[in-house]
Amino acid sequence: MKTKLTLNIDDKIVARAKRVSANRKTSLSSMVEEYLDRISKSNSNKKTKKSEPSLLERIRKYTYPVEISDEQIEKLKEKHLNEKYGL
Repeated sequence: MKTKLTLNIDDKIVARAKRVSANRKTSLSSMVEEYLDRISKSNSNKKTKKSEPSLLERIRKYTYPVEISDEQIEKLKEKHLNEKYGL
């Protein structure tokens, strides 16, 4: 059974969410339902089992810091602009 839900959400957020739902070829209602289902399950799972690493912790596991000097950044920026605009 489905229940109708009324929400008050900022217009800009709704517009962005509608674009995302259109790109995914799904309804905004389905996206909200999926999100609420996911967070309600994860919240109940946290109470019953050891919590999983956060998204940031998982990303850090597969990444490493990159050291680059300001001079290298400027050279890369200049190269990009030359390729893009032919300067």
